[in-house]
Amino acid sequence: MGYRSLQACINDLEENGFLIRIKEEVDPYLEMSAIQLRVFQEEGKAVLFENVKGSKFPAVSNLFGTLEQSRFIFRDTIENVKKLVSLKADPLSALKKTMDSFKRNCFCSHGTS
Repeated sequence: MGYRSLQACINDLEENGFLIRIKEEVDPYLEMSAIQLRVFQEEGKAVLFENVKGSKFPAVSNLFGTLEQSRFIFRDTIENVKKLVSLKADPLSALKKTMDSFKRNCFCSHGTS
């Protein structure tokens, strides 16, 4: 399934108890990072800063702060993510698998005629 947007991910995290909302204005230069550092050190939830000083946009941090959160976020797509990570680690393996499959299909279908 995956998420259609970051907002959908944030909503899902909040509905399942993985998000903290901070409604008060926070300074993006030192205050946000201090809050984020404390939350991360406590292996805490994702943080949505709704009112960032000097910005019309909210900010989110610590989306992948814990293994549990990461698994939750990728629960529908984890197998595809694992495949992509392994492909990045060894891109030639995908080519080899494709060639092996091609050879198997070509020789099997032509060898029985």
